[in-house]
Amino acid sequence: MIPNIDQAQLLTRFQADKELAYKLRGFTGTIRFDIPGQATDVVVDNGTVSAVHGPEGEPTVTVRGPESFWDKAFASARPEPGMETLTAGMLHGVVLDGDFPRVVAPYNGGFDRAYWVLRETVAGKTERMPFRYPYKDTDTAVGRYHYVEANGVEARLYIETAGDGPIPLLLQATAGADGRQYRHLLADPEMQRRFTMYAYDLPYHGKSLPPIGVRWWEQAYLPTRDWLMNWVIAIADALELDQPFFMGCSVGGQLALDLAAEHGDRFGAFIALNGWYGNPQVPDTFSNDLFRWPTISDDYAPSLNFGGTAPNAPEPNAHETYWIYRSGFPGVYAGDNDYFMYEHDLKKNGHKIDAHAKPVYVVTGEYDAASHDDVNGGPAVERFVPGAKAITLPDLGHFAPCDDPVGFNEAILPILDEVIAKASAATTAS
Repeated sequence: MIPNIDQAQLLTRFQADKELAYKLRGFTGTIRFDIPGQATDVVVDNGTVSAVHGPEGEPTVTVRGPESFWDKAFASARPEPGMETLTAGMLHGVVLDGDFPRVVAPYNGGFDRAYWVLRETVAGKTERMPFRYPYKDTDTAVGRYHYVEANGVEARLYIETAGDGPIPLLLQATAGADGRQYRHLLADPEMQRRFTMYAYDLPYHGKSLPPIGVRWWEQAYLPTRDWLMNWVIAIADALELDQPFFMGCSVGGQLALDLAAEHGDRFGAFIALNGWYGNPQVPDTFSNDLFRWPTISDDYAPSLNFGGTAPNAPEPNAHETYWIYRSGFPGVYAGDNDYFMYEHDLKKNGHKIDAHAKPVYVVTGEYDAASHDDVNGGPAVERFVPGAKAITLPDLGHFAPCDDPVGFNEAILPILDEVIAKASAATTAS
């Protein structure tokens, strides 16, 4: 049963929320939360909420979803996975109806914030982890450029290095993002003792420009699985790394599994953070082309990804994740996401993985759909790939290395120690 919504209290909360006012700046209209039996209109005048009442007239945008979503969304202050944001709710049937290019896309972040305030008003405040940064004295990463050849072209790639441990570790960021997501991992002294870490920016990402000679201004960025894998291998070759471990998040998690299938002999171990066995199930109406159209706000993809951060992640870190996405070139996220959502599929090549010869781990956050999809998500990798291991980390989400870095580092370290032991044992046995 959905609790009663106190509209007067909700108005007070909306008017006091500075983040909501900032994200809705310039917006005038009515947001309708189409909650069964308690539809609520939020009237906004140039970013300021002026009224909250029952449904009246035609709304500018409507947030709707099945009754089961609203029941769970308001059940407790600590949201159940999938209920924390509208982004997460998309997999549970949540949609935003309205003029997509002129309203929904540019103000998606504001509508998601309005849902956050609504949910906390009804269910109670979600307690975020406190911001921690214990690595200031060991934040010693060094960045430089390397000329790397792959796929018939050469690119000037930016790579940050930290640590002097005996095992090389390559770090791949999420779709459209770059090595900044791993800055906290690079600064962790325990990681530095175990690994020599390399956080690279693929071509088109971060501080790496498009490959030399490619007329990128005439064409969309459309990477393939092999194109991405070839760059990773070329980076490992250019750095002269012997059997490096590979760890990637999201797109990097998919790459870890595809590299294990297609290039298992080149690496020492594979750690897929929030990687999938098959394809995430998304609405039939969804298309990554939305992130390529000039008519769609460049803030739409970053706001969706901010909605994918864990609800209890430290607030500054969650917004740092958004910042990194906001600074990416339009269309790059779309290209990477094509691979993440449609081209990666271990049902086609997972049989090639020898997880006994080289450790294969899938590590998913509790607030990530890959943790809860037994058919296509992380659990399926363990079930269908002999020797692979799937682990779910409580409290963490899709962007854990970036949005809750200290929590992630503390959780991943013992897992990596286990991977190191398995890799050593496999090498000795062979």
